[in-house]
Amino acid sequence: QKHILKNSSLRNKFWTDNKYSSLYWISVLIGSFALCVFLSYDIVLKWYDSPVNRFNINEPRHISENPFPAITICHNDPISSNIMNLASVLNWERENKTDEEWQTLNIVYEMCQWKHKIVKLENIDPKIVYKVLKEFSTKCEDTIKQIRWKDKIIDRPCEIMQPIFLLNNLCFSFNALPYHDMYRQVPYKLQDVLQIGKKWSNLTSNWNLDDGYSGNLTSNIPWNMKSTSFWNTVEFILAQKDAAYGCSSKQGFTVYFHSPSDVPDYSHSSLKLSKNSHSYVQILTQLSLTDDGLKSWTPEKRGCYYLNEKWLKYNTKYSYINCYVECQVNYTKSLCGCAPIFRISSSFPVCGPKLKHCQANAAIHIQRAYHTCKCLPSCTDIDYELSYSTVSKNFSYIKKSLMFLDNLTDSNDLASIEATVNLEHTWPLRRNAEDTNLGYISKIAGMTNLCRGVSLISVLDNFYFFFINPFFQ
Repeated sequence: QKHILKNSSLRNKFWTDNKYSSLYWISVLIGSFALCVFLSYDIVLKWYDSPVNRFNINEPRHISENPFPAITICHNDPISSNIMNLASVLNWERENKTDEEWQTLNIVYEMCQWKHKIVKLENIDPKIVYKVLKEFSTKCEDTIKQIRWKDKIIDRPCEIMQPIFLLNNLCFSFNALPYHDMYRQVPYKLQDVLQIGKKWSNLTSNWNLDDGYSGNLTSNIPWNMKSTSFWNTVEFILAQKDAAYGCSSKQGFTVYFHSPSDVPDYSHSSLKLSKNSHSYVQILTQLSLTDDGLKSWTPEKRGCYYLNEKWLKYNTKYSYINCYVECQVNYTKSLCGCAPIFRISSSFPVCGPKLKHCQANAAIHIQRAYHTCKCLPSCTDIDYELSYSTVSKNFSYIKKSLMFLDNLTDSNDLASIEATVNLEHTWPLRRNAEDTNLGYISKIAGMTNLCRGVSLISVLDNFYFFFINPFFQ
């Protein structure tokens, strides 16, 4: 038995009188070690590069636990051509107009997205932007005529619609977080200038992405649906007047659906409406959660931020979109020395049309927002996918039931959109660890044992042979 143990030990095969035998076994040792490293490389790489798996389905969440999406409505003709004769202003001569008038034209040029040749300015006074919005913009009252939330008619809808810029377009948001809950400062004085949305913005939200709704309030802010029954819908009736001189060749409206805590963005789900049409929208809520076991991980390793882990200068609520937009604003200010029109600041001039290329360069530099801005997804994220159908609709047949119709509003100028959530439950995706540290170590140990026959006993045996035994010989 001693003879078997003595001759079966691998180290005894290294030190033999036969140099070819020793060379053979040394080659076997080196080859097995190289094979072990090669096969273990993928395990180690996955450990560092993809420690999180996002494809585990969590238990279902009821519709009442999720907010109804914020709906942002943008009029495709942002400057009221019934107030301002847009065809005439393009014939202005520079020397015949004051600097304020010329800045006014540059603002209209930007909002209408014209391609005409004019004298373009680099910077515009924010006060003149507010003045243009107050005097010439297409107002909420002229755009949103009625809202029906569930079974309740809201005849003065602009009291709960908050004004917001989406790039160069003035829009109005329904069911977004109230201004004072979403922004560190009420944005760009829009509400004071346009005098709308104050009823909603004075409310206090009891919801956030990470914790959901707090308290047992009968009316949650933002609003949510309790079930998918037929009357649990929201309907908007919109108006667009015909004009002899249009700001834009685009007719109708663009409607965006997004999280109540997100700044509206072109990347959000959207659809376009035209006059004399009705769109029915079914909303599919997509929710991503994060396992509590990952809270101790760094955001970079986890691949997401909780709300309290990244501070934003303008927004109180973190999200990838809010981070990206803020980064774009900061980079534009640094590169161009001005603020984009969608984030007017009293301390910075507004970027004029002459700096459009500079703004485009700033946007290009931050397209990879993670590397430039360190923006990551939210650890709890909500998004909305739309399916919809649009049909023509003659509103003259129901004009008697539309109390807002007057001599200034023709039933032929109307469009409507109705939206509802189509599933009673949502099955969220959950971000969790691909494996534990012990699990990865076990995989590497198993691979090592496969290639070299290594065990804890053999490791201690070799340690004794190489480092302890020589001192006792």
